[in-house]
Amino acid sequence: RADAVVQRHAEERAGKTVVGQSGVTLSGYADRVDLLAGSMADILDYKTGSSPSKAQAHTLLAPQLALEGALLRRGAFKDLGMREPSQLAFIRLKPNGEVFEESILEHNRQPRTAADLAEEAWARLEKLLIHYADPATGYLSRALPFREGETDGDYDHLAR
Repeated sequence: RADAVVQRHAEERAGKTVVGQSGVTLSGYADRVDLLAGSMADILDYKTGSSPSKAQAHTLLAPQLALEGALLRRGAFKDLGMREPSQLAFIRLKPNGEVFEESILEHNRQPRTAADLAEEAWARLEKLLIHYADPATGYLSRALPFREGETDGDYDHLAR
């Protein structure tokens, strides 16, 4: 991996970027962005725990890393310019000192490109914002509960 890296950037800030026609902006920080040749870049997210899982990130139940890729494609990381994401991965830091990279681009033998995953995450965010822009739409205490019947969330007592 190190041979392909032209330059490494830590804690890169993505500026406010308007999502579709919603007027809502998305911004954030990437733990590390490795610039590669040919206007490509890898986005790496350091994790000390097990959440989110690779499966959650790949299926966009946990879209943070994919949305960082979408921000990269839109030039939101001002210091990095316009780039295409090549890799989206977690760097897992284990209590025993073990460190390993875990790409979110393949799960259950279903490979995706970083650009495709980023664009799907962006499209889903746009769709969600349109959905919630409708005044008749109620807000859920949990859109996707992990276990059926689980009611110990902070807002579950308000759900009807």
